[in-house]
Amino acid sequence: MPKGFKLNAELRESIIERRPHAQDKYMAAWYLSNNHHQFKMRGTEKLHPKDWRIMNRAPRPIASKPELLSPGGSLEKLRIAFLYGADAVYASGKDFGLRGFAHNLDTEGLAEASLIAHRLDKKIYVAVNIFMRQADLKKIPPYLEYLQDLKVDALIISDPGVLLLARKYAPEIPIHLSTQANTTNSSSVEFWQEQGVRRINLARELSFREMAEISGKSKAEIEIFVHGAMCMSYSGRCLMSAFLNPPGPQRSLNRSANSGFCTQPCRWSWGLVEEKRPGEFFPVQQDSRGTYVFNSKDLCLLEEIGALARLGIDSFKIEGRMKGPLYVASVTRAYRQAIDRCAYRGRKTEDGGRKTEDRGRKAEDGGRKAGDRGRSTEDGGRKTEYRVEPNWIEDVQKVSHRPYTKGNLFESAQRHKSNVETRISYLQTHTLAGLVRPRPDCDSMSADPGAGGKIFVEVRSRLVPGRRLEFLYPDGSSASHFLDSFEDINGNRLSEAHPNRWIRFCVDFPVFPFQAVRVSNKIGPTAETEFLELCEPLV
Repeated sequence: MPKGFKLNAELRESIIERRPHAQDKYMAAWYLSNNHHQFKMRGTEKLHPKDWRIMNRAPRPIASKPELLSPGGSLEKLRIAFLYGADAVYASGKDFGLRGFAHNLDTEGLAEASLIAHRLDKKIYVAVNIFMRQADLKKIPPYLEYLQDLKVDALIISDPGVLLLARKYAPEIPIHLSTQANTTNSSSVEFWQEQGVRRINLARELSFREMAEISGKSKAEIEIFVHGAMCMSYSGRCLMSAFLNPPGPQRSLNRSANSGFCTQPCRWSWGLVEEKRPGEFFPVQQDSRGTYVFNSKDLCLLEEIGALARLGIDSFKIEGRMKGPLYVASVTRAYRQAIDRCAYRGRKTEDGGRKTEDRGRKAEDGGRKAGDRGRSTEDGGRKTEYRVEPNWIEDVQKVSHRPYTKGNLFESAQRHKSNVETRISYLQTHTLAGLVRPRPDCDSMSADPGAGGKIFVEVRSRLVPGRRLEFLYPDGSSASHFLDSFEDINGNRLSEAHPNRWIRFCVDFPVFPFQAVRVSNKIGPTAETEFLELCEPLV
């Protein structure tokens, strides 16, 4: 074990033997018997660094469906992502990742996360995607060796220097190239593959047509973002945060986005001031609240999963390591249902290239119309149709988000609708009411939380009697419960419950540990009407 990175004996033995840790028995017991979206983990052979090029040049088998990659910034969110259908998660340690303000995992947290993922035949990718400074050269090697000991499934890297260190100090771990590397063409894909990169996350600036061409020529795995926040910069390589938040007497922290400490200045309200007229603001757009040139909408490609799957994309990635459990549960299960609906997948040709359907199509924007959700495809003579269901739309609308956009995917959509949003605040119609917890008197987390007639919920938002709760299930369904009364864990009746308190009450449907429970932010008959109006542009 590298110096400075230590594990307790039980966790170390569990990782080496791939046996379940005591704290994780509940996950295996419930998940392995109820979830049908397991993505089998390929065996990792020990390779000499010189063998990387040969290994990554070889044509690879393609799974029947694209991988669903969800954020797993904490152990709680990692478990929730797997429960709601993720094939893999990405996370980061306390250092060397581009989400410095997230609740990242410490060394033992990374070990437990690796153990949970592998026990479920899932995968965990660890982000080491900072742009390395000179002082990092001595810090990163022991961290990479530690990750190799944990047997994580891939490293997410953007800096060529970190890539060289990874090949030297963690040669057994596959390398995934971050979107921060700005890969925008097939020649760049070939270059990175020659450097030992197995998977490449394409830049978010690309159009559908460009993705189709790159995917068709690539022998490396291709990954794209399909949902989440977008940076107003070139693939996230932004300097605004560093310039506007320089280190000083009161602030020693480097607020550079490229070091993981972005303050998101592109989402502030901006106004233009002329030198001779101090205090007089001139909006770039006709909006009295200021200019919003930087103020990006959120990406949502739920409607396009069918078309993107036909390109042979290997992995669909959801942004959101700084988002909460409700976001992870809702968005993951929406895209899980969408991917499962897709019954067609591009096949590899003999020379390693992909066959993509209708690559020579003459229709605008890569052979399809933006917003066309229903389409028929053929797979061995069987016609299937990809169609977005209303409950998927509800799931992505009922999380905190900015108005959605398809980004740069389709040029025609950009001409009619801007990717910039004029409002400052997020849209948030619902919030996380709480998470289902096992009975406190039970040692086994696999026990039925509802055994004995009452379930236990850890409250995350203030609750009072009279609220209607929604219990979310991995298959896309939800169970509604009117909260007429509740008690604390000792049986004392309560008039309200605040965050982090456990409560208990009766329900007439099954529940499971870590099940997400959501509640509307508004009370009364207008809440449903306002929500339906919000969904109308997508539906």
